[in-house]
Amino acid sequence: MTATATTPSGLSRPITCADPDVSVVVPTIPANDHGAALACLERQSADRYEVLVVNDPDRGVCEARNLGLERARSDVVAFTDDDCRPPAGWIEAIRRAFAERDDLVVLEGPVEGGMTYEGRRTYPTCNLAVDREAALEAGGFDPRFEYWREDTEFGWRLEERGTAGYDERVRMVHPDRPRSSIVPENEELLRRLYPERYEDVIVPDTLPGRVNDWLWRKGVWDVVDAVRYRTGVSPRG
Repeated sequence: MTATATTPSGLSRPITCADPDVSVVVPTIPANDHGAALACLERQSADRYEVLVVNDPDRGVCEARNLGLERARSDVVAFTDDDCRPPAGWIEAIRRAFAERDDLVVLEGPVEGGMTYEGRRTYPTCNLAVDREAALEAGGFDPRFEYWREDTEFGWRLEERGTAGYDERVRMVHPDRPRSSIVPENEELLRRLYPERYEDVIVPDTLPGRVNDWLWRKGVWDVVDAVRYRTGVSPRG
């Protein structure tokens, strides 16, 4: 595996392979340090994979991920963020999951650290893998959801094209609290476009769940998380 130069599009392949089993896309900007994430990707147990970094301050995350998706050389494309730490077996676990299921089009796995996730069909892009052909046919990430719910909406569209999976082996470490925050307009657009799935996935069909969701949308949990983060108490997932 060898590195390649950055193109005018801001895309580089710091880890390359002529015939990769998995392509990993990492969107970033020059102000963010992605060195630690890349170091983890260099220590993977897999031996046939490539890493595409899209480092362009003029591109939003949707456009950056779509560029990586288009330029990827593998039939399986994985996404993570520049502040994550992929465990050594992450890419190999993704490869195995897709090898075991011919109809798999979107895959998520657990996340631990500054955020926690145990598979709720919201498809966080810090730990997401897709069938490239299905993802391109679906149109990639929708820029209307830039920085909030672009991953959930993308995953829901892919659900319509094949099997969606959650695999405990595909683990990701997200050391810090996520930088994203609620964008009310995006949340409302998701609810309007997918009313049934929104009720099933985002708003649990219980009174406590609805109260919790209302508090979440009003930003109460953001305040609680901020206090916990400052005092050293682990934030909520």
